Amino acid sequence: MKNIYILIMLLLSHFSYADDLYQVTMLRAAPGSLLALLDETKKLRSDLKDELVIMRHSQGDHWDLLLMRPAKKEAMERPKLSTPIAFQHSFLSQSTTTWKDFKKSADENGLYHIEMFHSAAGKYTALVNQRKMENAYYQGTNRAGNMIFTTVFGNDMDVFTVGFYSDMKAFATDPDLSDELYAKAATDAGFESRSSIGLYLRQFLSTHFDTLATKVP
Repeated sequence: MKNIYILIMLLLSHFSYADDLYQVTMLRAAPGSLLALLDETKKLRSDLKDELVIMRHSQGDHWDLLLMRPAKKEAMERPKLSTPIAFQHSFLSQSTTTWKDFKKSADENGLYHIEMFHSAAGKYTALVNQRKMENAYYQGTNRAGNMIFTTVFGNDMDVFTVGFYSDMKAFATDPDLSDELYAKAATDAGFESRSSIGLYLRQFLSTHFDTLATKVP
């Protein structure tokens, strides 16, 4: 454990903080312990002076809670929880999204669309670029897009994104725009067409987890 701690500290000292660093923790409660885990993580958020976002799994993946907080150069430890846990894993991620902007979006919305990606061999850079292209498409169709996170240390997941929505209706409803505008936004973003966006993404993936989560107030 000491060697792992030293390695993490060296990794943290390597970054110039042009990108923000995040500690990400995935939790699955032992059977019958979810409510207790929710209470304990809310207390942890209070102890951290609200510098923690808690997302509760709704559908699509195996974890119950996803915790995100800023990673700092001082000692980083995974959350110490007394509630029985079936699975707990913490890792470091980076993003051009600042913690301030991430926290603001999380606080102002109630539904989170989380996609987790393992890139195909040799396709990591192309995968990250596709996520940026898709954001350009969203912006061209009056949508906020997704915040992009790339793994620094501690997980074999290469990339994950978080999209913020007020509720399920906002997530499921596209803006009322013409087909021509959607088509132009897709080609402007670099895609062959609107219908090719999903197919273009698939060629860069080995696995993909698509999850909806809700706010823990």
